[in-house]
Order: sequence, then C-alpha cells, then structure tokens
Amino acid sequence: MTKRRKARELALQFLYQADGDANGITSKINNFYEEFASESLQRDGFIKSKKDLHQKKSSVDIYGFFYGIAYGTLNNLEKVDAVIKKFSKNWSIERMSRIDRNLLRQSIYEIISHPETPKNVIINEAVEIAKKFGNDESPSFVNGILDAVGNNNKLKLMQDKDGK
Repeated sequence: MTKRRKARELALQFLYQADGDANGITSKINNFYEEFASESLQRDGFIKSKKDLHQKKSSVDIYGFFYGIAYGTLNNLEKVDAVIKKFSKNWSIERMSRIDRNLLRQSIYEIISHPETPKNVIINEAVEIAKKFGNDESPSFVNGILDAVGNNNKLKLMQDKDGK
C-alpha cells in the first residue's frame, strides 16, 4: 500500500467519524491520528511503535497528506457538497451511505484542490477504497459520480476562483 493510499483511507475513516462536523477540527484530526491512525500504521507496517508516529518519514508524509485532505474537506464542505448535489442524480447527500458520502467529499475536494494529481488517479483510488470500505454498489456509485465530476470543465472555474 502506498503512503497516499493509506492517507486517503485514514482521511475517509476520520471523515466518516466526523461526518460533516467541523467543530474543533484540528484537535479532532490530531487526536484521531494519535490514537486510531497510529494503530493502523503499525498494523500496515509503516511504523513499528507509536513513538515512531512523528519521527519516521513515512508516517510524517502520511500525516501531512491525511491532514490536508481531512481538514480541507471539512473546511470546504459547502462547496464540496454543492458539487455532489449537482452530479448525484436522484440521490440526496443524506440518502447516501456514510462511507460513500464521505469518500465522495474527500475525492471531490482532492480533485478541486490538487490539480497536480491526475483526476483518473484520484478516481481510481476512490474506487479501490470504496471496494474495501463500502458496500457492493459503492465502487460503481462512487466511480459514476466522480467520473462525471472529473469530466466537467466547470470545476476548472472553481479551481481558478480559489486561486488553485
């Protein structure tokens, strides 16, 4: 597993837990990383013990990407949810599974805020994560919406407005 995949999975798990609640976001992210992520990073072989969490380069890199995605997604939730509403035909955000909703949120945020990462990479990563954490329909549901989002030129205008 790559560091970025691990960071994306952790971001999804954090966003699942927060599910749109941005109150005290920085402390929530740091607490999540200290407690839950440290165990997950150990299990997946990125660190040997909790003391390596902020010392080993791989876990520091994972934290940086995880933090950026988790914080950015919650900090831009209205914009991201507006994109989801535009592209999710016949599905309100509230009706989506919590996994799908938060995976779409983080992936759309990444598409908007990380134009240097190819959209197809972000979409493929989201589909693989959906296979791991979602239900049987999650991969195709997530792929369908993200593919429509990724192929839409109006997102470029959103990126330009934000200076990204």
